Amino acid sequence: MAYQSSQKDITCDIKMQRIGNLLSHASRSDRVGINLMLREGISPNVQDYDNKTALHLAGSEGHDSIVELLLHYKVDVNITDRWHKTGKETNKMTTMGNRENITGDSSSSTGERDEWDDSR
Repeated sequence: MAYQSSQKDITCDIKMQRIGNLLSHASRSDRVGINLMLREGISPNVQDYDNKTALHLAGSEGHDSIVELLLHYKVDVNITDRWHKTGKETNKMTTMGNRENITGDSSSSTGERDEWDDSR
């Protein structure tokens, strides 16, 4: 019985470490690291202790290429963190002339489709 309990703890520790690694890659703009993890099957929607996702972290740091990669992997832009902010709301993305602010409003100087259109 003790063996089973320790196996569960190890599995949980590995899972938490993988989540931490993914979020760290996102906040450091490590495109290669995050892409490898997403290709291996980790969900782009995993959350930390503040319920922040990789999208929250990459978006708040202005890491446009990471945000685009997460959107490619169908990240949920409406997941809220502990402060009830979505990844969409915390974004500083400027790709294609779009400028997102804290309210989630966008304006496009190019007339291109909004990157945050979650009606796909």
